Amino acid sequence: MLKKILIKNIVLIKELNIDFKSGLSVLTGETGTGKSIIIDSLGLILGNRANFKLIKSGEEKASVTGVFKLSKNHNGFNYLTSINIDFDDVIIIRREINKNGKSSSFINDIPVSINTLQTLGNYLVEIQGQFESHSLLDEKTHLQLLDGFMNDDELLIDVKNLWEDYKKNKIDLKNATDIYHKNLDNQEWISDSLEQLKRINPQENEESDLLNKRKYLLNQDKIISSFENARQILESDNGLYSQMSKLTSIFSKLDIIENKEIKKLNDLINETSLNVDEIISSLKKENIQKDTAKNTLEELEERLYELRKQANKHKCKIDELLATEKKLEIQLDNIENNKDKLNKLQNKLHLSLKKYEEKSAILSNKRKEFALLMSNKINSELPNLRLEDAIFNIKFDKLEEENYNNFGIDKVIFEAKTNKGSNVGKLSEIASGGELSRFLLAIKVTLDHKIVEKTLIFDEVDSGIGGATASAVGEKLAKIGEKYQTLVVTHSPQVTAKGVNHYLIKKETIDNDTVSATIELSHEERVEEIARMLSDNLITNEARLAATKLLEKNESRY
Repeated sequence: MLKKILIKNIVLIKELNIDFKSGLSVLTGETGTGKSIIIDSLGLILGNRANFKLIKSGEEKASVTGVFKLSKNHNGFNYLTSINIDFDDVIIIRREINKNGKSSSFINDIPVSINTLQTLGNYLVEIQGQFESHSLLDEKTHLQLLDGFMNDDELLIDVKNLWEDYKKNKIDLKNATDIYHKNLDNQEWISDSLEQLKRINPQENEESDLLNKRKYLLNQDKIISSFENARQILESDNGLYSQMSKLTSIFSKLDIIENKEIKKLNDLINETSLNVDEIISSLKKENIQKDTAKNTLEELEERLYELRKQANKHKCKIDELLATEKKLEIQLDNIENNKDKLNKLQNKLHLSLKKYEEKSAILSNKRKEFALLMSNKINSELPNLRLEDAIFNIKFDKLEEENYNNFGIDKVIFEAKTNKGSNVGKLSEIASGGELSRFLLAIKVTLDHKIVEKTLIFDEVDSGIGGATASAVGEKLAKIGEKYQTLVVTHSPQVTAKGVNHYLIKKETIDNDTVSATIELSHEERVEEIARMLSDNLITNEARLAATKLLEKNESRY
């Protein structure tokens, strides 16, 4: 419930403090006194976009403060608890706007974002203006209003989830199909490339091994020459081999002497002699291999060329050719297996569409059931709004598959006829502006279970009507006010008389400055204000008498 609003430096308002009460409250005043400014100011603390032109001329900043009282089962209470804002049962929302373009928002002096204000505002207040009835011209809102009356969030969520599942499967199938066709276009190239790699059979670390062998072969003449020189040194008459033979012969004569040092030395000489024999043998073997060196180098160069050619083709290193081969094998397997995958995805998509359509059909049937109930309830309200000959109807069309969405398969259109003998047509094409406002009010009464402790604000929804019709609208607003705190900005004396609380917005001149002020009227003051409204600002005794009768008729309700 909105308890208080404090407005500072907004347009004509220097400082305005209004205490609100429960029930139906009416705000009246001459045109231009600032009634709608109060609604605009309230919009600021509900998260509406800041219009810095609202700041009063000559001032640097403006502010709006709203005080709300919430019960513990209020959705706003739960939301504030979820964002860790502590309070008892009263919250104070403040919005400040500066001429420099900056805006700041607070809940109980805690800085918050505009998004937070908007979310909380949706729980606290609902504003219906004279232009809000034009939302009935937008057929997209018709389905939302019907679903609001049906009040089956679980079924709506089921349909939404199935739609999201269907969309995901559709995307998965498209992506898989794109990959399949891309790979299919490359199948011949992949197959040939794989065959070439299998033919050359690249080995792990092969490039490094080949380069080492190549370096050896390129230097083989130098190596063999060095080996030959070494062999000659070893095998010459006074070479190491001859000297080691002599040394071995000398020490062999000492075998009969049992001495550890001699034995150790003799063993070393024998071992060295054997090593010299092995060195000579290896040097001779290398010399024999010289004849095949030329052919081996040519083969090695050819192998390196082939590997480099494949590496360039696949834009990789030689050592990555093995991984490339495996990758190509996988791609080829994918092409062969992808048809099965596509079939599975197509079946999955078909199944998800079927589930979506089945659940949407259940939703559609329930909507049609509640559409009849909603139509009957609205039609029962219309005579009370001076639309005795009007008939309201909800038409259903099934969407084409390409237009399916997360709300299901229904296209819903509000239809009406407003006079006897006329044809039923779209509400947007049949009803006048005043009739649209009354249809909106009938729908609002029908959907009152969705209000859930909100403060309802009607800004000139009685525009363009008068007399008995305005009185009927006032009756309906009073009925809403019995259940919910309701504020109405009005120019209608009939609607004004239905109010439990009456606030007059007027202009005053203070120190050559025109400002708006608000007064809560007593019974006598209400008579004067309603008389002014009845007599077009020229108050007569007849107008006072008529105003008194209007008020007495309303007060008899309480």
